[in-house]
Amino acid sequence: MLRSRFDRTRTGLAGLWVAVAISGCANVGQEGASADSAASSAQAAAAAAAASDAAAQVQQAASDAVATRTVTTTKTTHYRVKRGDTLARIAQKNNCSVKDLLAWNHLSASAHVKKGQTLRIVTQQTVTVAADGKPVASGAASNSAGSREMAAQTARAAKSVALAWPAQGAVVEPFQAGETRGIEIAGKPGDPVRAAADGKVMYAGTGLNEYGSLIIVQHNKDFLTAYSHNRKLLVKTGDVVHQGQQIAEMGNENNTRVSVLFELRHDGKPVDPMPYLPSGRS
Repeated sequence: MLRSRFDRTRTGLAGLWVAVAISGCANVGQEGASADSAASSAQAAAAAAAASDAAAQVQQAASDAVATRTVTTTKTTHYRVKRGDTLARIAQKNNCSVKDLLAWNHLSASAHVKKGQTLRIVTQQTVTVAADGKPVASGAASNSAGSREMAAQTARAAKSVALAWPAQGAVVEPFQAGETRGIEIAGKPGDPVRAAADGKVMYAGTGLNEYGSLIIVQHNKDFLTAYSHNRKLLVKTGDVVHQGQQIAEMGNENNTRVSVLFELRHDGKPVDPMPYLPSGRS
């Protein structure tokens, strides 16, 4: 029955597909048909609202595209290395990758940074201009360009996804097929929870009690990640997020310890995220 749900919704809106995928496994092992029905109804209502909002954004994007275009400009800033900094931490702080840091600063893969060292950080800014070439104030038009790009990415089929660690704590609960949905990473209240890869937030809320405060990010047509038990959500449904960007604060909502339950799903099914994560931890 669960599989048929996935097949039906794949031809519909992505937000609804994600909601059904999570709902199907969140209710595994729960007793009482009425409780399952109530949870499913609440889930469906939240998904419908998200889908409606997404449709409105797409319509607005199409309208904006007719009268505007985007121009990308490059800006270089400098970061002074602090005590305890590593390339990975600096990359997270500046929403970039270690590979980018190495390239911008002409460093080798084995390079180490020292306190007081200055690193170049290169950022790109997209400016929206009207048909006459004049800049348009940042807002709906600029956001629409990013939404269109991410919509294309999330609709693209992919055989894999490259993930970064969503939190820095120890893995206290490993993935066990058929028994757990992901891995549990421990930490302290308020520790940052970060997006494991670029994507679009398909759900951010507390509609599923078992998960507490939950965020679902879709990365492409086949892969999505979920982050549960958060203390505070820093993104909302429809936001575009980038790898390493903080999306929540760690907490213990509907859980016995402070941690984040991190799930990776392929075609709606939970899979072990460990093979997709880098082996080294900073």
